[in-house]
Amino acid sequence: MSFYLPATSKIESTETPLRAYQEVDISVKYRDTSGLNSSSSIVTADKLRLDLSSGFDEQILTGSARFKVGSDTFLDRTGTLYRNVNPSNNSGIASGIIQYGTGKVEIDSWTPGVDNTIVLESLTTTTDLPPMNRISFRTPIIPIRSQSLTVVVASLEFGQLTLTTDENGVIETSHAHGSINHDTGFVNIYFYTKTEITVANRAEIEANDWYDPLLEYDELGKTYINVPVWIDASSVRYNAIAYTYIPLDSEILGLSATRLPLDGRVPIFRVGDIGIISASKAYELPNHIAGQTYSLADQRISWCELEDSAGSKVPYDMYVVDYDYGKFTLNGDFALGTLVAPLKAKYRYQDMGLIRDVQINGQITFTKPVTHNYDAENSIVGSALVIGDMQARYTRKFVQPTWSNAWADEPTGGAISANYNDALYPILTTNNGAIQERWALVFTSTTDFRCIGEYTGQLGATGTVNSDFAPINPVTDAPYFKVKKEGWGAGWASGNVLRFNTVAANFPVWVIRTVKQSEPTVLSDQFQIMLRGDIDRIV
Repeated sequence: MSFYLPATSKIESTETPLRAYQEVDISVKYRDTSGLNSSSSIVTADKLRLDLSSGFDEQILTGSARFKVGSDTFLDRTGTLYRNVNPSNNSGIASGIIQYGTGKVEIDSWTPGVDNTIVLESLTTTTDLPPMNRISFRTPIIPIRSQSLTVVVASLEFGQLTLTTDENGVIETSHAHGSINHDTGFVNIYFYTKTEITVANRAEIEANDWYDPLLEYDELGKTYINVPVWIDASSVRYNAIAYTYIPLDSEILGLSATRLPLDGRVPIFRVGDIGIISASKAYELPNHIAGQTYSLADQRISWCELEDSAGSKVPYDMYVVDYDYGKFTLNGDFALGTLVAPLKAKYRYQDMGLIRDVQINGQITFTKPVTHNYDAENSIVGSALVIGDMQARYTRKFVQPTWSNAWADEPTGGAISANYNDALYPILTTNNGAIQERWALVFTSTTDFRCIGEYTGQLGATGTVNSDFAPINPVTDAPYFKVKKEGWGAGWASGNVLRFNTVAANFPVWVIRTVKQSEPTVLSDQFQIMLRGDIDRIV
């Protein structure tokens, strides 16, 4: 009887996970004749892995690695490997990563069907470059536009890290945690991995040189530690978009910009100020029947007006609005006339409240809940310019002997015996009729006088001391003021003057509208200023 040893046909290297078997039968297959039962298999690899610094433990310098795999040449750029870089335009194919701390390379793109010979052409290492896990820097230009900062850095274990800030300027990944101040351009980033400490890994963590018991912290009943992610400080680079503002001449702008912020933007929301939430909507009338009442989709509205399809406003005296119930009624004699159907009702409802908190992300908190439903499409939030109570009045009453066409608030030319007794008969003004004006009543005889305004000029109406004088404001059909006949004393002569000022029920507001430099997108543009006031309800 003869015994033949197995003949070797080829040798293959494979990696197979092994485990222990217990109480099972193991079957072994073998062949005793060369050439019989031979087979071949094709293995498709997702990545090629190799170690450029095998046999020594030194940190690789950024951009120093260059090697060939088959016919492909790979270059290192901040932890990313590029294949077959074109020297004419310096562009290549991103094909993998390199770990500067371990020298391990992972290639996920290569030319198939060629030999796998590896040739190291260039590599520089060092032992004098200490790793870091925190970087801080400031951009040279400020302010920085939101979500525009991108930081690229090479880590020693995880390859290249590309970090981008969110709208709040925060960087939050599994390996990097930081932020940027958009106003100052200061960037601060920590590199670490939040790791739970368990019985299994405690010994391994405590064996590191950086470990300190004070670094441990508890969270939700578990113990954690921030394991440093070491980076190569020389590999850090960033990209950001900054704003540059061109200062305008104060004569062009219309006011001095000395006290304005650098970017020209003024904060409009502050804690303790009044804020208003407003929603603007439109309702198209199905018809236009005189005397009919139409209901809007919302109640407790604050403003409503009607206009036709061409944008012309329907006269306010042709309909009545019920603001509490969100309804409006066309007058019984309503007629379309020159208006173009269909008609449309534009209305608005609002909530006003005291601002309790203002966050940098734009979130505003009021001291009370809102009473309407608001959607983002039709709603805005604005601050309020609190004016307070306004009431028309008159001031600076005095007399002088002659009229010199000089509008001064003090008498000139000496004293006269005649006067007007406004202590018993004050000059009457109304909010509806009074305007901001300086008036002069110039006598043309011992009883008659003419009325002159600094801006309105001489009025057509003349007065006499024998009757009340109340010139009409043509805009509101209400008197500018009313001078009682009982207040006139004796002794008036031709040329004498009674001077006084009227103060209107208004508030001085400067409205400046800024349009950025660009090509016009519409032929015309307009805006509307509205006053929001409180009313007294009559029960």
